[in-house]
Amino acid sequence: MKLLYSNIKPCEYDNSSFSEAFENGVVSSDNIKIATGYITEESLLELKSILLFYFEEKKMKTCSLVIGMHWREGFTRPQYDAAIDLATFMKEKEVGKVYVCTAFKYHGKTYVFRKNGMPAPVSAMLGSSNLGNLLDNRHWEVDAMFTEGGVLEELDALHDDLISKASRDILEMPTPSTFIERKDLLADRIDVEKADQDEYERIDASSATGRVFDMPLKTETKSNLNVYFGKGRLSTATGAIRPRHWYEVELIVSREITAADGYPQRDSVINVLTDDGWRFKCKIQGDYGKNFRSEGDLKTLGRWIKGRLERAGCLKVGQPVTDEVLQQYGRSTISLKETNDPNIWLLDFSV
Repeated sequence: MKLLYSNIKPCEYDNSSFSEAFENGVVSSDNIKIATGYITEESLLELKSILLFYFEEKKMKTCSLVIGMHWREGFTRPQYDAAIDLATFMKEKEVGKVYVCTAFKYHGKTYVFRKNGMPAPVSAMLGSSNLGNLLDNRHWEVDAMFTEGGVLEELDALHDDLISKASRDILEMPTPSTFIERKDLLADRIDVEKADQDEYERIDASSATGRVFDMPLKTETKSNLNVYFGKGRLSTATGAIRPRHWYEVELIVSREITAADGYPQRDSVINVLTDDGWRFKCKIQGDYGKNFRSEGDLKTLGRWIKGRLERAGCLKVGQPVTDEVLQQYGRSTISLKETNDPNIWLLDFSV
């Protein structure tokens, strides 16, 4: 047995992380069995991308996924859309199924990796990490990885029992009549603060200088808002291709805008306040300052933009942002507004 720790200050260790162990398990196996309490839309897209990569490389891996809590506690619309998208893909490619636990609230987190022809799994993980920990290490988690002993067979059998006795194929279930509304779009991000309810309007009315930079949202197929569909990143440790994150986004701003008087200088970091009341930092990078990104984590800006589109019903998780999506939403630009305070910029994507 080997313990897996999160790597978050001030508790940082040399142990492998959950995501590293998961990646190694995928590389060394042909069949992946996952039973998790909670999922995120991003983690389901990550799993789909992993399976698609190996399918296209003709190194097909099969997978069974049990979602433990959402059928009884509810899905957000993006979570459910991502689950159906993954299940449909797995059925079409004949690489597995997505199940929901219906008999009870399953809060466990187990991951079993099997190799064809082997009598027992090659490895398994058990601990506190939901599937979302593949991508977002916002919580400090502890997991155990097993590579020998009867616990491998026991966890393998537990997964099969959970499917046969307590779960149903999500594609055979009715669509939920209601969904959880995600009101606090960025509430779970550690690099974001919630502003006072009327702060944006007050600053816009009293401190805006009148300089507004309308940054067009570009819908290229594999960049800008659609980086997810671009080339993934190669893991030198395992040789696996990690897909880009669904909410990974950057805006490419034209030279005409970046050269305008008052636009933030290249390599500067600015504090933005959004029209829906969030504070986070953005960085200006690249040639002539063309790259507009959230600082540190590209997913913050991406979740803010794509989350607005998803919440408005214009974008489904896993589908590209197109001109038609932006037309349905009602605008194709984001406005960056200067204020009298050099430490505050206003970011507007309202309709």
